[in-house]
Amino acid sequence: ALRRSSLLKLQDRDDDALLETLRKCTAVYEKDVAPTNEKCHGPLEHAYQPTMLPYVLLLGNHSSGKSSFVNYCVGREVQTAGVAPTDDSFTVICPGDADADQDGPALVSDPDLGFAGLRRFGPGLTQHMALKIRSGLKATNFMLVDSPGMIDAPGGNDLGAKQERGYHFENTVRWFADRADVVLLFFDPDKPGTTGETLSVLTNALTGCDHKLHIVLNKADRFERIHDFARAYGALCWNLSKVIPRKDLPRIYTMCVPAPNGDDRAGGDNALAGGLDDLRRQRDDVLAEVFRAPTRRV
Repeated sequence: ALRRSSLLKLQDRDDDALLETLRKCTAVYEKDVAPTNEKCHGPLEHAYQPTMLPYVLLLGNHSSGKSSFVNYCVGREVQTAGVAPTDDSFTVICPGDADADQDGPALVSDPDLGFAGLRRFGPGLTQHMALKIRSGLKATNFMLVDSPGMIDAPGGNDLGAKQERGYHFENTVRWFADRADVVLLFFDPDKPGTTGETLSVLTNALTGCDHKLHIVLNKADRFERIHDFARAYGALCWNLSKVIPRKDLPRIYTMCVPAPNGDDRAGGDNALAGGLDDLRRQRDDVLAEVFRAPTRRV
C-alpha cells in the first residue's frame, strides 16, 4: 500500500475512496507490474516510484503569474509573488496537518514521497528544491510543484546546459513532466513565448505530454486596448507554431488571477473590462483541470 511519509501526514478527512484507489494501484504496481518489468526488461523506467500524491506541475517565464496562481489555487499565501524573479527552486507544496518546511536533500531522501529519483541530477538540483507542507489548503488530495521562471542567459547561451543553472534544467523538467498528472505552461503579455528556454523546454522536455499539457496566457486583465491583446496573443501563437509540429495549435487559456483583495485588476475604463467574465470562466476551466489531477492519476 501507499505508505505515509514521516514528513507528510495526510489528514484523516483526505483518506477518501480516490486516494484508497491510488494506494491499491500502487500496491499492484509494486507487487506485480514492477517485478515483471524488471524480469522481462520491459519498457517501464527502472526502479520507477510513483509520488505519494498526484501533482500538478507549473512552468512558465518568470513573472508569468505561477506563484500567484498557486496561492489562488490553494486558498492561502504559500509562494512569494513579484515582478522580478523571486524563486530559483522547484517547490513541492503538499497538504498536511501543520505547516512545515524541508530543504531539497530532505525531500529527495524520503523514500515515501516519491522524489528520490531526482538525486540523479546531482546536488546542483537538490540544493534548489524545497518542500512546503501547509494546513488548510483547498487542494487536499494532490500536490503542486512550482518551478523556477524560465529566462534567457546573456549572449543567448543554451540554458538547458548544466553550467547555466548548476543542473540540467530540461532533463529535470522532463522528469517532473513525465510523472505529473497535469502540466500548466504559463505565459504573460510581456513575454509571450519569446524566451529561448521556454521554446526549448517545449521542444525537448514536454514532447509526448500533449494529453496533460495546458497552455495559459495569464494576466490578460492587464491589457488596456484590444489591439495590445491581439498583438500578444498573435505573438504567442506565432512562437508556439515554431515548436509545435501541428497544423492546429492547442487551446490557449486566456485568464487572470485576482489581486490579493479578490478583485480583478481591470478597471471600468479598461477597454477589456467587459470581457472579464470570459477571463473568469477560462480561469475556472484551468482550476477544474488542476483539481482533476487525482482522477487523472487513477
